[in-house]
Formats: sequence, C-alpha cells, structure tokens
Amino acid sequence: MSTGATQGPHSLAFRVMRLCKPSFHVDPPLRIDPFDLLAGEDFSDDPTSASLLRRHLSSAEGVDSDLSYRNRFLINHPTDPIGLSGLLLLPQSFGAIYLGETFCSYISVNNSSTSEVRDVTIKAEIQTERQRILLLDTSKSPVESIRTGGRYDFIVEHDVKELGAHTLVCSALYNDADGERKYLPQFFKFVVANPLSVRTKVRVVKETTFLEACIENHTKANLFMDQVDFEPAKQWTALRLHDPSSQHPPSSDLGGIIPNPPVIIRSGGGIHNYLYKLVPSADVSGQTKFQGSSILGKFQITWRTNLGEPGRLQTQQILGAPVSRKEINMRVVEVPTTIHLNRPFSASLNLTNQTDRQLGPFEVSLSQDESQMEKPVAINGLQKLMLPRLEAFGSSDFQLNLIASKLGVQKIGGITALDTREKKTYELVPEMEKRRRDQDQDQDQDDDSGGENQNQNQNQKQERSASEDQKSPELDDDDFQETRPQSKRSRTLPPHQNLIEVVKGNVDLIPKAVKIWVERYENSPNLATSQLLSMLFEACGAKYSIKEDLLDETDVDDVVVALVNLARSGEIEDYHTSRKKEHKNFKENLVSFWNYLITESQNGPLFDKVLFDKCMDFIIALSCTPPRVYRQTATLMGLQLVTSFISVANTLGSQRETTQRQLNAETKKRPDGPLLDSLNKRLSLTHQHITTLEDMMRKIFTGLFVHRYRDVDPDIRMSCIQSLGIWISSYPSLFLQDLYLKYLGWTLNDKAAGVRKASLLALRKLYEMDENVPTLGLFTERFSNRMIEMADDVDLSAAVCAIGLVKQLLRHQLIPDDDLGPLYDLLIDQPQEIRRAIGELVYDHLIAQKFNSSPSGLTGHDDSSSEIHIFRMLQILREFSTDPILSVYVIDDVWEYMKAMKDWKCIISMLLDQNPRTGSTTDEDSTNLVRLLFASIRKAVGEKIIPSTDNRKQYHSKAQREMFENNRKDITVAMMKNYPQLLRKFMADKAKVSSLVEIVMFMKLELYSLKRQEQTFKAAVRLIKDAFFMNGEKEALRSCVKAITFCASESKGELQDFSRGKLKDLEDTLFDKLTSAIKEVKDGNDEYSLLVNLKRLYELQLLKPVLGESMYDELAMTLHDFRNLDEEVICFLLLNMHMYVVWSLHSVVNCETVSEASLSSLISKRDILFAELTYFLNGVEESRKYGNQLALRICALLAEEWCLFRKSTFESSKLEMLGYCPESVILKKFWKLCEEIFNTSDETDEEDENKEYVAETNRDVAAIAACKLVNCGVVPKVITKCIDHAADYLGPEIISHLVMHGPSVTEVIKNLITCLRKTEDDISSIYMESLKRGYQRYESELSCDGGESRVEKCLQVCRELAGRLSGMYVGAARNKHRLEILSVVKEGVEFAFRDAPKQMLFLEVAILPFATRLSVPDIIDIKREVQGRMVHVNTDEDPSGWRPCFTFLETLEEKCLKTEDVQDDKEGVAVKRKGRPKKRAETERKRLFDEESGSDDDESISGGSDKEDKGDFVDEDAPLIETIRSAARRRAVRGERSK
Repeated sequence: MSTGATQGPHSLAFRVMRLCKPSFHVDPPLRIDPFDLLAGEDFSDDPTSASLLRRHLSSAEGVDSDLSYRNRFLINHPTDPIGLSGLLLLPQSFGAIYLGETFCSYISVNNSSTSEVRDVTIKAEIQTERQRILLLDTSKSPVESIRTGGRYDFIVEHDVKELGAHTLVCSALYNDADGERKYLPQFFKFVVANPLSVRTKVRVVKETTFLEACIENHTKANLFMDQVDFEPAKQWTALRLHDPSSQHPPSSDLGGIIPNPPVIIRSGGGIHNYLYKLVPSADVSGQTKFQGSSILGKFQITWRTNLGEPGRLQTQQILGAPVSRKEINMRVVEVPTTIHLNRPFSASLNLTNQTDRQLGPFEVSLSQDESQMEKPVAINGLQKLMLPRLEAFGSSDFQLNLIASKLGVQKIGGITALDTREKKTYELVPEMEKRRRDQDQDQDQDDDSGGENQNQNQNQKQERSASEDQKSPELDDDDFQETRPQSKRSRTLPPHQNLIEVVKGNVDLIPKAVKIWVERYENSPNLATSQLLSMLFEACGAKYSIKEDLLDETDVDDVVVALVNLARSGEIEDYHTSRKKEHKNFKENLVSFWNYLITESQNGPLFDKVLFDKCMDFIIALSCTPPRVYRQTATLMGLQLVTSFISVANTLGSQRETTQRQLNAETKKRPDGPLLDSLNKRLSLTHQHITTLEDMMRKIFTGLFVHRYRDVDPDIRMSCIQSLGIWISSYPSLFLQDLYLKYLGWTLNDKAAGVRKASLLALRKLYEMDENVPTLGLFTERFSNRMIEMADDVDLSAAVCAIGLVKQLLRHQLIPDDDLGPLYDLLIDQPQEIRRAIGELVYDHLIAQKFNSSPSGLTGHDDSSSEIHIFRMLQILREFSTDPILSVYVIDDVWEYMKAMKDWKCIISMLLDQNPRTGSTTDEDSTNLVRLLFASIRKAVGEKIIPSTDNRKQYHSKAQREMFENNRKDITVAMMKNYPQLLRKFMADKAKVSSLVEIVMFMKLELYSLKRQEQTFKAAVRLIKDAFFMNGEKEALRSCVKAITFCASESKGELQDFSRGKLKDLEDTLFDKLTSAIKEVKDGNDEYSLLVNLKRLYELQLLKPVLGESMYDELAMTLHDFRNLDEEVICFLLLNMHMYVVWSLHSVVNCETVSEASLSSLISKRDILFAELTYFLNGVEESRKYGNQLALRICALLAEEWCLFRKSTFESSKLEMLGYCPESVILKKFWKLCEEIFNTSDETDEEDENKEYVAETNRDVAAIAACKLVNCGVVPKVITKCIDHAADYLGPEIISHLVMHGPSVTEVIKNLITCLRKTEDDISSIYMESLKRGYQRYESELSCDGGESRVEKCLQVCRELAGRLSGMYVGAARNKHRLEILSVVKEGVEFAFRDAPKQMLFLEVAILPFATRLSVPDIIDIKREVQGRMVHVNTDEDPSGWRPCFTFLETLEEKCLKTEDVQDDKEGVAVKRKGRPKKRAETERKRLFDEESGSDDDESISGGSDKEDKGDFVDEDAPLIETIRSAARRRAVRGERSK
C-alpha cells in the first residue's frame, strides 16, 4: 500500500490500518516428559538408580514406567500434533485484498503540530477505474477541533466488487492556528486480486446439457466453500450431480457440530469440480419461443477463510450452444423389445406442439423423396395417418404400424407431418435407431456390441462437437462483478456468418470460426475450400467466388485475370489501407485468422497437399498483379503463412527430438518390438510433415518474397524485410544461410528509411544471438562497411539502429577498431539521438571495454573502477584539448552511461594528485579533468552544457527536481573540504580557474553550516576574491563575479554576512586599483594595469551597479585628456561609462519619486557619454587611425543609448525630458561607419576581433545596431542628406545590403524584414527603395569606371537582392500580398521609364522577379502598360538600351503561356534537407587512442586553397555545431598564416 506525498507543511496526517481477523499462532509441538526436568539424559544408564525409580513409578497409577525414549514419538492424544498454543497473532502486514471480500480499514487523523486545528471536514473515498465511492463525509457535522497530539479515529468498510488498482482517498479540510484554510489530500493505493477462477465446460447429450465447473483457489489461504449454487435460466432446470463415492463422507469428531462440512479448496492452486445436469424446464411459460436462448445461468459462490471471514462472488451468465426448439416435436413412447423380419409391429409415438398457438391438423407419413433403394422400415397399411389439431403446448399420442424389411440395426427416417392448414411440412424423425431380429435367428452378440459401440461413438462425437463449440470461460478482471451489463457484441458466432465478416469484425470470434470451418472442411472439403477462397479474394477487396463443383477445374490464371479486371473497373474495396472505423483492425485480424487456421489444421488439412497448395497458388499469383491493394493484402497473407508454418515446424521439431530420444532409449532396452515400430513410424511421419512445411516455405519465398522485397511500394518492401528477420531468427535451420541473408544486406541501401531500419533491426536481433555469429561470418565481411556507414544515415531512427548494430559487431569482435573512425566523428554531431547512441558505443567499447580485451594505461586494478574509466575518458578528451566546446560535446554524450563521472571524490583526488592508483596528472589532463568535473556537475543538477539556439525554459518533473537536489547535496559533501585546495592549486591557471570557481554556484551552501564547515566556506570565498584580482581574462573575471555574488545572495546567516563583506572589500580594492592605474597613466606609465582593472570593473557592473559619480567623472576626464590611449582601453572606458548610465537610468525609472537633481545628473552624464562617442565617431570616420574594434563598440553603444533614451519611451510622462533624438548628421555618419564595417574583408575582421569578446566585436554587431534603430523607431523616417536634401530611408539602405556581406549579416537583415512586414503597412515602398539603392550602386560603379568585375558584381548583387525579396512571396502568400507585389512592379516600371532607355536594365534585374509572381491577368495588365509606354518611342535608335525591356516582355509572355496559373519558381529557392543536417566533408577526423599521426593522403585531402575557401563558408541553416567548427577552422588558418 502506497501513499501519495503532499506538498507543503500540514498540521494533520492520515494513518491507515487494515482491520482483519488475527491468525492462529502455531508453535512446533515439543513433547517432553516431566521427569526430564528432574533427571538428566544419562539417568537411566545407571542400573541401580533406574531400578529404584521404576519401582516408585510402577506404584503410581497411570504413569508409564518405561524410561526409554522409544515411545516418545507416538501420539497418545489427538491434540498432540496440532501445535496450537491458544494464542492469536495480529496481522504483520497490509496483506492481500481479494474480490468479493469486505475491505475494512481503521483510519486515524493525527495532529502532529504544536497548535490546535479546528473545523475539520474529513472525507474518505474509494476510487477505482470506473467509479468513486464515498465511504465517509463529515462536511455536514465537521469535527470541532483536534488538539495538539490528538487524533480522530473512524472505521470504513467497502464491499470489493472490482479488480485492479484501488485508491483510498483521504482528505481533510481544516483551519490551522493562523486561521488559514488548508486542504490535505492523501492517497493510499492497493490492488485487488482475483481469489479464484471458474472454468466451465458444456457438453450436450441429446436434450440434456451437462455443465462442469472447475473452481481454482488463487489465494494463499484455504477457502471453505459455503455455497456453490448454480442459478439456471428460466428455461432450464439444474441438478447437481455428486460422486457416488462421496455420498456418505467419513464420520469425524466435528460431525455433530457441522452437519454439512464445507468443501475445502487448498491454497496456492487447489481445485474442486462441480457437475450439473441441465434439462429444459417442464413448466415453461407461454412466452417461450421455439428458438432457445444460449444462456444457461450463473454461479453464486460464497466462502469463508480460516477464521470465518466471508466472501461472495457472482459469475457472468454462462453461455451454451443455442438450443434449437422445433415447433413440432415427436418422441418415441414405446416400441417392441423384439422386432421380426417382414412382420408388422406397432410403435407408440407422441406429437407435441411447442409453440404458443394452435397447429394442425396433421398428416403423418413417410417421405417419398428418398432414393429408389428398398427402405429398411416402411409403413404397413395406409401410408398416411391423420391427427387432430394440437392446442398451444399440447400433445397427442398415436400408433404407427411399421414393418422391417432388413436385418440388423436400421434407421427409421423420413417421418414427416404436414400441417394441412398452413401447408407446412415438419421433419419429425430425421434419425432413429432400433434393433431388429429375424424370427428364426437372434442377432449375434457381435452385432449387439457393434450397435452399442456405434451409439457410443455417436454420443462421443456429439459431446466433442458441443464441447468445442463452447469456449471454456476464464474469469478475467471483471468476471466477478455484482452487476454487469451484457456485452453489445455477442461472443457466439452467428450460424451463417461469412469468414470475411469474421475477419472484419471481432477478433475474439476468429478462433471459434476457424474451428467450425475446419470441421466443415472435414465433412465437405470442396464447400469449405470455396468459402476460404472467397474470403481470400474479398480480403483483397474483390467480391468473387468459385463454385464448389468447379473448384478442381478452375485455373488460377483465369481467376487472377478476372480479379484484375474487377480492379480496373473500380469494383473493389480497399480494406488494407481503409481509414474507416470498422476496418481499423482488419490487417491484424487477417493475420490472426491465417495463424489460427494453420494452427488448427496441423492435425488435418495442413498436410493434405491440396488446401494450402491451392491457397498459396492464388496468394502468389495475386501478389504479382498490378493493383497495389492486391499486392499489399496477398503479401501480408503470404508472409504470415510462412511465419505460421515456422511455428508449426518448431513444434514438430521439438516432437521429433523427443521421439528420437525415446527411440534411442528404447533401442538400448530391446532391438525390436511394437513400441519401436510405433516410434519409428511417428518419427518418420513427423519428419515428413516438417519437410512438407519447408517445401511450402520455399515455395512462398521464391514465388512471393523474391519479387515483393523490391516492390515499388515501400510498405510492402518493409513488411518483407521484417518478416524475413523473424523467419531467420525463429527458424535458423532453414533461413540462416547466405541465400536468405543477402536480402537483408541488399536492402541496407534501400531508398526508403523504413526499409533500411527494418533491415537493421533484423540484423541486430540476429547478432544478439551468440549461436548465429559463426554462420554470419561471410555476410559480415561483405556488408560490415555498409553497416558502419549507416550510422551516418540521413534518417535519425535508422542511424540509431545502425549504431546499435555496430555495437553487436564489436561485441563479437567482427570489425576492427580502425573502421570506427567515421563513427567517432558523430560524437560532435548535431542530433542528440545520434550523439547519445555514439556515446553509449564509446563508453561500452573504449571506456568500459566490454567488447575487447585491449589493455588500459593502468594495469593491475579493477577494470570497472572509477579511476580506470576516468583515465580512459581522458585519453579520448586529449583529442579535443584545444577546443573546449567539442570536449563538452563528448562529455555530454557519455555522461548518461559513465557512472564514474559522478564519482566527484575520485575526480578531485586525481586533480589534487592524491590518488595512488593514477599518480600525478599532466597539465593537459588536469585541464580536461576540470572540464569533466564542471560539465558533470552541471549535468547532475539539470543544467544544459551543450550550446543551443533553443533558449526556452526547461521544465522538470517532481522526481527530477528531487534527484537534482540530492545531487547538489552529494556535490557539496564531496567538494566541501577539498574545494579550497583546488582553488589554491589552480588559481593562476586561466584554463581551469573559471570552471572551478563556478562550481560553488551548484552547491547547497546551507550544508556548510550543518556540517560545521564555516571556515572552509570562508576560505573558499577568500580564494575566489583573490582569483578575481589574480586574473585579467574575461571568463575568469566573469566566473569570479558570478560566484562571489551567488555566495552573498544564497548563503544564510553568518556566511552571508561574511560573503557580502568580501564583495564590498572586492569593490573597494578594485576602486583603489583603478585610481592607482589612472594615476600611472597620467604619469606616463604603461596602460596595462588600467586595461585589466577596467575589464574587472566592466564585468562587475554587468551584475550590479558599483560605479560612483566621482569615479564616472574620473573616467570621463581620463578619456577626454588622453586621446592617444590604446584602442582597447578606450573601448572599456566607454563601456564602463555606458554601464553607469544604464544603471542610473534603471534607478530613475524604477523610483517612485524622482528629484530634479537626479534627472539633471543623469542627463549630464548621458551628454558626456554622447560627446565622447561623437568625438570618436568623427575620428574613426575621418582618420581611420583606430581599428574595427573601436568602430564596432561605437556603433553598438550609440545604438544602445539612442534606444534607451528614445523619445517615444518617455512621451507624456514625468521623465519626458530624458527623451533624445539623434541629429541627422550623426545618423548619417553612423550609417556610413556601418557600411565601412560591412565592407571590411573577413580576414581583416578576424585579425582585428578581440579574442575574449569575439561575440561583441564582429560585423554582426554593426548590422544589429543599425536594424535596432529602425525596428525600435529611434530614427525618423527621413534622413536628410546635406548634398541634395532628398529623402533617404535608413530601412531601405539596410535592406539593400541583404546579400552583400555573408550569411550572418544576411540573417540579421532578414529578421529586420520580418519585423517590418508585421509593423509597416507600406512594405512595398521600402522594397522599392531598397532595389533602387542596389541599382544605384551599380550605376555609380558603371559611371566611375570601377572595372568590369566590380560592375558585374554590383549587378549580380542587385539581381540577387530582387530574387531574395521576391522569394518571400511563395505559395499562398502571393495571393495574400498581391497588392504589395503589384505596387513594386508598377513603381519599378515608372522608375525605369523615368530615364529610358538608360534605366531599362532595372526592369530585367530588379522588377522581373516580382512580376513573375503575379497571376496571369495581372501580368497581362503590366505588359499592356509597358507596351503602351513604348508606342511613341523609336526603340531602334538604341537597341542595346531597350533590349532589357524586350527581355522583360518576352519573359512575361512565356509566363502567360504556361497552363498552370500558380507555379512556384524553382530558381533561387533552396530546398531544405529533411532529417539530419548536412555533413561537412572537410571536418578533420579524430583518431581515438591512436598515437600515430594521420597519413599523408589524409593531409593532402584536407589541404589546398580551394578547400580552405569552401571551409570558410557556413550555410545559413547549418546547426550551431557547424558554426563552431567553421570558427575553429578559421582560427587554425589564421594561426598557420601568422607562423
């Protein structure tokens, strides 16, 4: 019994105890003699003492004088062996609860708090899968109060009427000491089991039905059956039959107490059988119909357990074979005991009307429609006998004079009664057997016994038929429910239901239908075969049947041609792929039908070489027809036939082995004999049957599989491969050979992912069985390379299956380690499923080394220890030492499987060189160990360690959160004492200190106080502060700031005060160092100290405001007075000033009351920052004496400040004076600087970028800054140029650079376009202006003679810009945004003809991509407009100038001639690859555990300038890991160039 935990503290708690009767306390009987207490064991050994004592004992009355032990084992009294001490034993556990019992529970509500609770409303309910039952509800009279330590007790009872899971829901609604109304639910779960099962068998012998019930005890205690009563239906009368030997049970001592002792059914599977005789009720009501019901009745069962606890169950209605009641029934009343040949005799008969209406009068006669053969019995005298009318349920006796004409046992048949009024004939006596004897010779004794045997055989056959028709009902989970409605679907098979209806209907009816059909086949093979073939054809969708008399003459090809013609005419129905509800389970039912049919036929028609040969012929023929539905269904049936044949063959194979063992054993006993002959005959027959089955398997394989495994339908191909995998694994003696295995290897190259996956799964199952591996040697050698290649399959699920298959190959050492290089590259693949699968492979093969015996670097130790596993992991990480991101990928892949990563103490001891098994570690291994420790800790607390573009918040379950919290505790305990030592050792190592410092953020800091480790915590905080001033790199500084801030905010009490004090000391020390550094710069000393302390200040300001007004002025003065400072120093001076302004604005905005002084101060500081930024903006633009780093910082800071102080934010508010709008001149210079940054080459950009702040100093920053100004509405719509005062839009200027500066800038501008499309109504004007800017750049280059290549490049850029912008109108978007496209085209035509023909090229380059997106009517209108403008123009004067216009019109004409009005242009539209991201072939392959370098061939493949150029390109849709790889390659190239 389990209880659900509640959330939050509660004053009350429920305690539940089950109330059940105690059991007897049984002690093993220990029989002693009282004399043993007075004398020892060896007392009787002394003759003297024994003789004296014997005389004393003999004088005592009733005392046995025999002192020996030979009679101690004898039982002198009936109570001696019982072992009952008279004590009762209370239940020690909750125990099992069974259906039909009464569940009784004692529930106590305890108040464990220190205050009283009041107004307690208590509810108790039982919840099952079907209902909720209220047991107790005190809402009308709540408990007034429960004092501290008090309780409220109550008892609930429930009669258990359902099986399965039950939940006792106890809830309390109460007021606590604070008056708060609280709700406490608690859930107690228990499972109700079935105490017993009832299996029934029904046999019908003539008009008598026998019902046998077997009751089996499933409990652990004996059941005393008080009552097992069968309640028959109203049309039946039941009589229980007893064993004659048990009519008089033996007398016992309890006979006087219990007159009828109960039946005991023993625990743990004991059974008891009951037999009932059912006969039709004699006093049936007038409403009884002649068609009887199949309901027999139900059982009422009551019992008691050892101490009298009752239980009661009622079964469902038990069904028998439907009893067919005739309207007219005739029975024989009396016939002579002896009948002589050719002598008349009289038979007394009775005719009964079994309906509720009058029938008759009747004319009784012998039917004349029999054959011309002489009848054995005929009517003597008048051939017809008239009988009067019969009332409802009335009867009439009559005499019939007959004469026998043949000797022996004969049948009287053909007696009919004709209702002369209704003209209806009734067959009264279809079969009746009587004995006759010749007048001169009595029938021989052999004839008598033969007749008896024949009668007995007939009865047995009838009993067997009835028994097979009635399925023995097993009790399921709902059998013993008190009240249960009848099922909507009848469980009996209608007498005339077709096989196809059974297949389309309830699967439960299939076994019964198959049995009936097999019996039908035994009686009439042609009729049954015809029905089966009709079902086969209709399962394929065609209604076609073959007459039974033409079955042998029918040609398979003729039938198949007729079926194909039906398909061509559309007269078929597709059940296979139908989505109708009634056909949902059709395929499963069809498979089950053939499986049941073969199983049921294994003792009959399966081996007659007629039935299934004909079925296979039709199935194979249909599987090769053009209609897909025929091929699908026929393939499904054919494959299932082989699967079922294998099941039967395996059964026969087991029987053959058993028979062979018996034969061998019997041969050793005697050389010959009848038993040996029988065994030999059985062995030969079994072998013959197996051979027949294998021949049928080969027939289907060659006729069906060989053609369908390469069918055009991938589902058919997949079914074939799945079935072949099952055949090989379940029947390897035939299929486990290269003749069949090759098909699995060939389909590894199938174009359908499902087929490839099916082949991989089948192969993996084969390799999992060790006994198959020797046979798979040649196959493995042929296809192992393809199996390894499929680990990089485009389909994720297939790739994961391939990796699992490679694991099996490694387990059997079938492939060398040298072939695994491509798989190890997948450790840094993008899809998580692939990386995890490869991680499991790497762990099993390289770390745990489950598949080989390769020695590790550490010998003589336990191979499964944490040290060994971590040492092997370090060997892998050495391949990625230069790239920490790739190292984290590898750690993330293996973390789930490698428990050693969670052995924090082991990793720490290795870092501190305290582990004697590993010794000292190298600096490279120490770096990798720190990465491993930090990444593993983050994983243990639920953090993501892989860079991801998905920034959505993670949600964890309650169990996961509890696990993460426990991991935090374990990490804290493991790190607590050694953490300061780690910090002290690696404080000055910039590669390790940042990860080590951040570990404190994943600890549970309150444990330091609980474990009395306050001094250790303080030492760690001091070391974090020291590390902050000992390092000057971004990562180390940022980690130290986050760590010490975390300690100051998350620790408690004294530790929090200490942390806050240290944080304040850090700020003061930093200001002192910064002041000293500024003084050194003023004195003309080095600027390095100032740069490092400015970095520290910047990292600190990212988390909290620390800079004072005086220090701000000091920084501004330094920046103003010393213009020749280093570029990086200037950047950080501006950044710190910007952070001060940001924090000041944040303080003003969030303050309820703002003073004028604070506003004036903020504006003053802002203006100082703007003045400095403007100065450097002018300096960068004019002299270019600064590099890209300062230019990018200026762009980013200006855009950020303008967005913060934009006027729209503060309009109509008290802070309106904070609003700021930049001047047009400054904006113009800003955009000019952005353009210059865009035009910077990639090499210059990479050389100038700051290694630490690379994300803040690349070209994307300028693009983001410019787009932010447009998107946030900072800049006005119009920027006035000083030259011509024409309107110039910043948005179009940015968009015109869409395709000019690489994928990263393109992606930023695409996001701007997306935002503008949502907010701007006139997006077409922006597009048009962008196209003009692009075309004007082309004209500018053309006019200044910038060179042919530059002119062509500008023209190509304009063409690509138009293609990209028009490409946003695809599919339905073209109709939705038709007016936008039309506006662009019309404005473009207007612009082109404004200076014709000089600007005609604009039509072809910029407008044509938009025009082709229009519908045909719009295109015709555009053509007319263009042609109208050309009417009065002489185009022959400048043919080359007008040529673009004619090209424009010709292209539109071709578009109009196309039949499809809406068709997407495929040029310029990139089709995204489905499945896994595209691989980069130039990625360098890692050689794990390989000391040698790569070959010359590998180096030559990866070398070359062409390869380098391609490697620098990154696809727009490439995943994040590809970007990381590309950046790594660029850094490597720069390193080579610098060398």
